[in-house]
Amino acid sequence: MEKIYEAHMKEFGEKPQVVGEVPGICTLFGSFSDLCGGFSLVGTAFTILRIAVSKRDDDAVRMYNATLNDRKRFTLPSIKYRKEDRWANFIKGVMYTLAADGHVFQGMNFTVEGNLLLGDQMSVSSALSLGTCMVLDALYRMKLDPQTIIRIAYQSNISFNDKPCRITDLLAMLNCKKDNLLFYDLSMVKSSLIPFPFSDPQGEYVAIVVDSKISPVAMREEMKSKREDTKAAFQALKKIKPNGPIRDFPEGDLHARAVSLPESMRHICTYVLMESHLVQEAAGLIIKKDAPGLGKVMGRIQNGFRDLMEITCPEVDWLIKRASETQGCLGAVQVSNGLAGNILLLLSKDVVPQYISRMEEYEHIFGFHPKWHVYQSQDGAKIVQPTA
Repeated sequence: MEKIYEAHMKEFGEKPQVVGEVPGICTLFGSFSDLCGGFSLVGTAFTILRIAVSKRDDDAVRMYNATLNDRKRFTLPSIKYRKEDRWANFIKGVMYTLAADGHVFQGMNFTVEGNLLLGDQMSVSSALSLGTCMVLDALYRMKLDPQTIIRIAYQSNISFNDKPCRITDLLAMLNCKKDNLLFYDLSMVKSSLIPFPFSDPQGEYVAIVVDSKISPVAMREEMKSKREDTKAAFQALKKIKPNGPIRDFPEGDLHARAVSLPESMRHICTYVLMESHLVQEAAGLIIKKDAPGLGKVMGRIQNGFRDLMEITCPEVDWLIKRASETQGCLGAVQVSNGLAGNILLLLSKDVVPQYISRMEEYEHIFGFHPKWHVYQSQDGAKIVQPTA
């Protein structure tokens, strides 16, 4: 926390009046389920965004990204989207949206910092929009309710920035609790917290996240392209089944080729519908603390992700293969946490050292130094220094 205080003081010569923290999110299962109105299990990630703000005496807004060492500025009478402003557009978007709701601002200095800023665009845009809304709410004592904060953050992404945004991501960033996951029913727009029992390093079974440290560019573009393909596939399937929730489309009809879809679209729909159903099963197994059962579900999801969605890379394949060769490792699956090539492993605590010992071999083969940590979901976004 001291880092953002120091960065703000060094850049602007004054202490911040408000500081907020926003966690990244980790979709353990169901990262494409929003496109079929299915189910997903989401927790917070280890990544964090911190945002600090203080008022100025003029109408200028200056923004400093301490992680990227980048500076942007604009004046309040002319809040406009500019492609070259990149990350700063998400701060501007919130101010523009709040101003359209009748809120009045004076000039301000913003500092942003944290490893979340190195994540993919959707993670960065969601966190910056949510964090900006929260610190402005605290600074100007607007007393916005959580639903309004979510609406402002979402609207600023969709309307001002013309960028994709998932309300479920914003809700998870805001509402998640330590050592809990949010189980989403996306058709009914409902969620419930369920304890995640595999975050204790001393427990019988423990979940760890391994970061392959591959270059993020290629896989991010692949994921972006696959989401566009998935959206198109379900639009085509919806024409075939115009009534009722699309997540209830019979998987058997896809397997039997009873519907007329291009083969690539059939594969995509088959996987997404299968994963959505498996998320429900996974939620029940987590509640029961059934590690072996959950491990089997993870394996089924990963096999579909690789074979039907065809999203993988040699480094991830290697890490998952080594997991399958480790006695006591129950399952491995790619997760969506804003970074590229991250996998979740569920294994006996006694074999964690055995699996981690393979990292030296991985580094020798691929040239990347992987990182790992026990998966522990944290509390949601918060104000850590309110205005005086």
